[in-house]
Amino acid sequence: MPQGAPRSPADGFSGGAPFASGQAHSSPEAGPGLPPGMPPAPRDPTWRGRTAERGESARRGLRRAGRTGSGVLILVLGICVSAMGLVAVPGALDGTGTLSDAGVLVFLLAVVLWTTVFLRARIPWVTFLAGCVLAAAWGDCLLLLVGMFHMVVRARRAHAVLAAVLGSVLVLVGMLRLCLGPSARNPFSLFFVDDPDRAFMLSAPPPPAESILAMNIMTVLAGAVGLGVSIGFGILLRRTRRMKAVETYAQREARRSESLTAELARRSERELLARELHDTLSHRLSVISLHSGALEVAEGRDEAVSETAGALRREAQASLAELRDLVGGVREGTLGARGPLAEAAVPPSLASLRSLPQLLASVRATGTAVRPSIIVQDAEAAPTVLHRAVYRIVQEALTNALKHAPGVPVTVEVEVAGDLGARIRVENPVVEAAPATAAGLHELAVSGSGSGLEGIRERVHVLGGTVRIGPRGEVFVVEATLPPFAAPQV
Repeated sequence: MPQGAPRSPADGFSGGAPFASGQAHSSPEAGPGLPPGMPPAPRDPTWRGRTAERGESARRGLRRAGRTGSGVLILVLGICVSAMGLVAVPGALDGTGTLSDAGVLVFLLAVVLWTTVFLRARIPWVTFLAGCVLAAAWGDCLLLLVGMFHMVVRARRAHAVLAAVLGSVLVLVGMLRLCLGPSARNPFSLFFVDDPDRAFMLSAPPPPAESILAMNIMTVLAGAVGLGVSIGFGILLRRTRRMKAVETYAQREARRSESLTAELARRSERELLARELHDTLSHRLSVISLHSGALEVAEGRDEAVSETAGALRREAQASLAELRDLVGGVREGTLGARGPLAEAAVPPSLASLRSLPQLLASVRATGTAVRPSIIVQDAEAAPTVLHRAVYRIVQEALTNALKHAPGVPVTVEVEVAGDLGARIRVENPVVEAAPATAAGLHELAVSGSGSGLEGIRERVHVLGGTVRIGPRGEVFVVEATLPPFAAPQV
């Protein structure tokens, strides 16, 4: 497999995973682990994700406590079995069946080897090798069976097969040793003597042939059951863990595929929207700019007409620049982003506090009287989203005044400070409907759908501010208040 190539979940259970002492494996009690090579699931930073992580940590703690408790039980049981198996150790018992000094040393060695049972989940080969020592020394195979079970469950296939073959050979050799040796050295002789005190005395008379046959049958059955449980149940649990890991991997890939499909669909929609915006509005604005420029430099032009045409050309060009910014934001999916990285990536445009004088000048160029009062502090500390919101609110309020009250003066008040936030107030006198002689102005006045004022409300509500729009006596007022922002410390 080439370096960096993706690996399937099966690779981790068919020899594709490294087998080392430091490799982290989950135990059967802990449930199926993820195959090596499978990327871990991304962390969910939401409240629900943190709650799930705390629950998973608690479950891991309970599983760890359960493994420790089961390890203690296995340790106690194994020490008892090894104590009974000392009868098979030459020199461990004297002629009267009493434990000798050599037997005490052998028993202490068995206890030390049995402590490796606590490593059965993380480093199973250590437990397996300790069991091999006991089995090869005097046929005590219980620790070997425990280590072999965990090797079959957790190790690579080659190591699992090697452990199963070696363990089976040692168990068979141990069974033959007990069956062919003196009956007094068989731990099962305890169940077939009349006097239990003389069970392990080599000088005691041998039991009847029927008892010896029964001891051998029990020995063979114990070895066969142990091998069947260690290898058979180990293979079954290994396959179960593999299927669960493959299912987990498949579910994660399915979610990833759905996420990618949704992202591709959104990107396609953004591309279509950006293309339609550019193809439709860019052409019309370019035509307006071209005709207004020709009108501005035409021979015999009136001075007022020339100024109006120049203002129209500048507005068209500014609209083209904003359209390019808008199309880029729609195409890249960064429009309206409020993160610090997204704000740093927004290119300079007209939508800022510094551009308010140019906006008011463009309105004055249409012949509308504007009475401004602009007080801005801490502009450098104001976030990009606030710059854009204040500019757009003033722009839309002026547009609304030009459409519905053409030719009347407009009052614009803007106050921005870090500790106070932003306050915008735009008002104009309420006028009657335009006369029929001014057909163009009347058509402009009735063409609105109210979406601009609704957009003001949405902008203010998103930023956590308040807004009031509507007539107050003889004036129409658009008033918005935005919350404070962090001002630089002096």
